Amino acid sequence: MFVAHLACMDTRVEQTIAAWEAGIGADEKIDPIWSLYAYRVARCLVDLAQGDSSRILLARVDAKLIAQLSRAVASIGANVAEGYSRRSAADRSRFYGYALGSARESTLWYRSMAWCLDGDTLDLRMAFLTQERRLLVGMLKSVQRHGAPEFERG
Repeated sequence: MFVAHLACMDTRVEQTIAAWEAGIGADEKIDPIWSLYAYRVARCLVDLAQGDSSRILLARVDAKLIAQLSRAVASIGANVAEGYSRRSAADRSRFYGYALGSARESTLWYRSMAWCLDGDTLDLRMAFLTQERRLLVGMLKSVQRHGAPEFERG
């Protein structure tokens, strides 16, 4: 569905996701949402952000700020999952819009704590978030043009 967007995929993001997916259990991969690449990008980012939060905490950043980052990152995938499960195009679009807002919020939180992370880590997180925003914009446009996907119609 979003093949054109995958052509823009950052190879670092692709490699990171491929390595991460190898450790994901079959029980998670059998859910139909697993076929949605934007979900897998968001889901991988959640796991990466958990490790980042531990490193940021060591830099003595206020735990409330770290919690904001964690919540924003988790909200991306949560809203993609919620939207994916909605029958109406309006509901789907609304939740994908929330996910896009959370991706932008996550970018802000990562940038605000950039001094706690090495440059390569921050660059990779920004690449993940850039890719996620591209995918979500494409998904929003698709839903607005075509409504609900075939498997959820009538």
